[in-house]
Amino acid sequence: MCGPGGGFAGWVTGQALEVLVIRPGALGDTLLILPSLKELSGKATIHFAGREPGLGFIREVVFNAMDLERAGWHRLFSEQPFLSQPFPLPISKADWVVAFYKDEEGIIGQNLRQFFPNAKIFLFQAFPPKSESIHVARYLAECLESTGLPINSDAVMDEAAGSPLISGPRATGNRNRVVLHPGSGDSNKNHPPDFWLRLFRTCMETDQFAQFKPTLLLGPAEVPLKAFFERCEDVFKPTEILFCPNKEQLLGVLKSAALYLGHDSGITHLSGFMGTPTVALFKETNPVQWGPLGPHVRIIHRRETDSILLELVKAAALAMGSLAG
Repeated sequence: MCGPGGGFAGWVTGQALEVLVIRPGALGDTLLILPSLKELSGKATIHFAGREPGLGFIREVVFNAMDLERAGWHRLFSEQPFLSQPFPLPISKADWVVAFYKDEEGIIGQNLRQFFPNAKIFLFQAFPPKSESIHVARYLAECLESTGLPINSDAVMDEAAGSPLISGPRATGNRNRVVLHPGSGDSNKNHPPDFWLRLFRTCMETDQFAQFKPTLLLGPAEVPLKAFFERCEDVFKPTEILFCPNKEQLLGVLKSAALYLGHDSGITHLSGFMGTPTVALFKETNPVQWGPLGPHVRIIHRRETDSILLELVKAAALAMGSLAG
């Protein structure tokens, strides 16, 4: 849990304080701080430093989004941070700095205090301990709240669960797709591709989904799966297979989905945040901490890949697919 940050003494209504939030991570890791940034948006000038591709979805709610992989940020981790340079980091001014980093040697904290000598500096672990029953998004909100920033962690979670946080492109018609994303960045999270073949047949043979366009979504982590599914043309024809779509294509596909099915992945978090009817399959990871958020999310947590899992997912898919108008 986050410790107290000393209160937000000196906060003045209407005063545009400069707040720098630093959080590296993959797509899902980055998206889970979006609810907090939305809550803080309009109450402070937010600068966010993170990594692509998640950074692309943060830009909509912050004043300045910066890529930690670009020039300058390496000085944050250096034992000699080059303070003599006029602008050692891409941002030169901040009143409040909150970094989510493991900093066992204290180098990051020391450098932040030197780069921003007049700022309040707070460092937190990137994630809550695995033993704690707290959602990562709530953990991040509570950490920011504990520093004294004007964030209510309960309101953050209520908003994230109750309404879409990412709008995506303007809808051009009814939701007319069933989207399957059979991979993730960690193979331990994934049920095997044979399961997805059976699931695909089960869903698409039902009257409810027969009218929808099946779409198979594959990203860089699913390169080995691409050839497998292409070989199964007899099952997947005329399925659309989208491989590594760009941001706009991805948002368009999810916006037009009557149903999305996927593992614990960044794309699944994105689907949930967009309000797409989402069924998330959790295997090894803990959905209490990592479950996708959104108004239309159903989580199936089962390690075994068996007929029971298939029936559970089918039932959830039928229930969630009925939400799409």
